[in-house]
Amino acid sequence: MSFIAIFLDVVMIGLLGTGIFYAVRLTRQLAEMRASRAEMQRFVIDFNQTVLRAEAGVQNLKHTARSSGDDLEKLIEKSHSLRDELMFLVESADQAANRLSQRATSAKSVAAPTPQTTTPSSPKNIKEPASAPKATVPKAEPFSFKAASTAEQELLRVLKKLG
Repeated sequence: MSFIAIFLDVVMIGLLGTGIFYAVRLTRQLAEMRASRAEMQRFVIDFNQTVLRAEAGVQNLKHTARSSGDDLEKLIEKSHSLRDELMFLVESADQAANRLSQRATSAKSVAAPTPQTTTPSSPKNIKEPASAPKATVPKAEPFSFKAASTAEQELLRVLKKLG
C-alpha cells in the first residue's frame, strides 16, 4: 500500500500543481479583465458625452434651420409683396406712358397746321384776309404732382433715384 499511497500522493501533487497553475493564470486574466473593464467604463463615459454633445449639436442645427427657414420665409413673403408692388408700378407706369403718349399725339395733331388745299376754281393770287384768326396751339400743362396718382408719384420718385 505504500506504493499506492505514494502514487496517489504524486498524482495529488500533480493535480494541485495544475490547479495552482490554472488559478494563477485565471487570476492574471481576471486582473486584465478588471483593467479592461475600467478602460471600457472610461470609453463608455466618453462615448456617452460624445453622444450628448452630438444630440445638442443636432438640436442646435434644427433650431438654426428653423430660424433660418422662418427668416427665409419672411424674406420670400416680403419679396412677393415687393414683386406685386413693382408689377403695380409697372402697370401704372405703362398707363401713365400711354396717357402721355396720347397727350403728345393730340398736342402734335392740334399744333400741326392743316394743309390747305387749293381748289382749281379758286384764284391762286388771292390772299386770306389779315384779320382771319390763326389756329392757336394750346399750351401743354406742366405735369402737376397734385394731379398724379400715388402710383405715378411713386414711379417718378423711383425714376429720380435711378437717375
